[in-house]
Amino acid sequence: MVNLEALIAFSALSDREAFSRLYAATRPQAWAICVRLLRQREAAEEAMQDAYIKIWHQAAHYRPQLGDARGWLVTIVRNTCLDHLRQRRRDDQHRVDPGPESSEIEAVDQRSPEALLEVSASASLEDCMERLDLRQRDLLTESYVLGLSHTELAARRSMPLGSVKTAIRRGLQALRDCLKAGAAW
Repeated sequence: MVNLEALIAFSALSDREAFSRLYAATRPQAWAICVRLLRQREAAEEAMQDAYIKIWHQAAHYRPQLGDARGWLVTIVRNTCLDHLRQRRRDDQHRVDPGPESSEIEAVDQRSPEALLEVSASASLEDCMERLDLRQRDLLTESYVLGLSHTELAARRSMPLGSVKTAIRRGLQALRDCLKAGAAW
């Protein structure tokens, strides 16, 4: 019998051989779940690949004391399949069939409302970020994009920790106010 917990632990250490053995040991069950939920071979293959990518990246987060290794793997596979189903439903709901006159209206943007909102929100966020003072913008970027802690930012910029926290808090409030005002129009 294969020790899935050990294979997950070694996968968390980027051991490709352990991950390969983990895949071989769990593939049949994962494949059955994907095919049963998605009912299309291509969709099942895509979900299966996405699930194992998640397993590779999340292996370090597995905690044996919280549950069985096989259950953890099955949960990731199942949730990945459900995500694919939700995405397919959203895509189908928002797909526009231009009909026979499609040559006349090819320039119409056929992205889903979620995609259009994301583009709009991204543009709004960029506009609001530009309105912040340079220090706030840099601190927010380093904190949220680079993932630096407030303590690391304070040390890096030779600033008091309280000043860093205050600047970030005020920057976030300014962003929130700006985005709310933008949503109103």
